[in-house]
Amino acid sequence: MTTPLSRFSLPLLLALLTLPATYRAFGYVVESPSTDPPAVTLPDSPGAMLSSPLDSSSLTAEATGQAGFAGQATGTSTKPMALPRVKLIYAGQPVPKQEAHDKILLGLRESVTPFSMLGWVFSAGWSQLIDGMPNYGTNSQAFAQRLGAAAALGTSKEIFSDAVLATAFHQDPRYYQLGKSHKFINRALYAGTRPIVGRTDSGKTIPNYAFILGTGGAAALTRTYYPERNQTTGKVFQTWATSLGGSALGSLVSEFGGQVIGWLRLGKYE
Repeated sequence: MTTPLSRFSLPLLLALLTLPATYRAFGYVVESPSTDPPAVTLPDSPGAMLSSPLDSSSLTAEATGQAGFAGQATGTSTKPMALPRVKLIYAGQPVPKQEAHDKILLGLRESVTPFSMLGWVFSAGWSQLIDGMPNYGTNSQAFAQRLGAAAALGTSKEIFSDAVLATAFHQDPRYYQLGKSHKFINRALYAGTRPIVGRTDSGKTIPNYAFILGTGGAAALTRTYYPERNQTTGKVFQTWATSLGGSALGSLVSEFGGQVIGWLRLGKYE
């Protein structure tokens, strides 16, 4: 049975209404330096961290990511403190510790960012092009239904993973950019595995339980709004796997996107 378009009006309306605010809060916006209390450094490479609180002025680019696995400090970081509710952490950027309410607000915000919305459009457009799942057809109404379904899937995935399960499992849901001081292949492998390799609030590398289970829960929820032919257990697992793959691509954009934009604007890859 085909799902009515009206079923997806709420997430789309929410996305449109919150677009201006989420754009200003999007992770690529440079924030002013924070005057908050000392933060715990959480470097962007697996297994490397400084466990004791430090003053933000003493944090180094290497200690927060530029030195990678070694985590040794040799210079002073000039990057401003990241906000606790921003998903993307740039290489070498000092970060504050996240509280439970920060993760909840992060998950809610990430579900309706411009980047997320572009993901909905791309997913719906690709599915429309190949007449793939969810199988609504190929007319204009089918694209609108696919767009609504993509919004529902993406929104529920972010809320389940970042807001609910990251809090429950005491995981840090932020993406820590490895940075251009590392080899391309290392950065690509690092980014591509972030959906399944996570970190605790203390910086320990663990399986990304919050994201894996959150994505699985969002995939299971599609049984309430996907066409009947796409509601089987096999199709749910297919949606789960596809969502994890799409998130890996998103991590690659987070890792390399800024440099690609710089290359397009300046004619060189920095």
